[in-house]
Amino acid sequence: MEYKIIQSGSKGNCVIIDDVMVDCGVGMKAIKEHLYDVKYLLLTHTHSDHMKRPTLAGIRTFFPKIQILGNYEVHQYFPVDTIVNAGFDVVTDDYTFLPFECEHPVLTYGFTWTSKDNEKLIYATDTASMSDAPKGPYDWVFLESNYDPKKIEQVKNNWSGRYNPYLSATMTHLSTKQCKEFYFMNRRDKDSKLIELHKSSRFY
Repeated sequence: MEYKIIQSGSKGNCVIIDDVMVDCGVGMKAIKEHLYDVKYLLLTHTHSDHMKRPTLAGIRTFFPKIQILGNYEVHQYFPVDTIVNAGFDVVTDDYTFLPFECEHPVLTYGFTWTSKDNEKLIYATDTASMSDAPKGPYDWVFLESNYDPKKIEQVKNNWSGRYNPYLSATMTHLSTKQCKEFYFMNRRDKDSKLIELHKSSRFY
């Protein structure tokens, strides 16, 4: 199985795993050359760093064969080909995607599926918990690893202005500790891969 992280973080998110792209929170220029090999686009939620309307419009215009999947909130923001629901399989010609709910201020889904190499993987980002995620074993874990708990604790009572980095991190994102705990509890074996996503430039 092959993957490419186009971008991951608060400025934009887009990851390609074989012929599946997850999110397109980047400009068309950054992904156009990769889209010729993409068959499916999974949209996790409506935040602009995960889906950009101009990029989606470009995909619809120039790559109409790409099948776009997302939840009903995503569909209200930009029409998708298939509206997915947590806990219900989405069967396509190549994969069976299983969406599950993440813990975030807007409706956010993670996904599991089995690659063409028969490797099982899970993908989740922008979530404060993995309590609703299907249990492994997984060969690949693509998972948010946003902040170091010790680093974020240092700003708990030391911040100013309207933005509270402590609450923003702990209530909407997964820590490095939570990420690794899920990986070790749900990996198939020691050869299973952990791909850390959405790492904070300040608190990772």
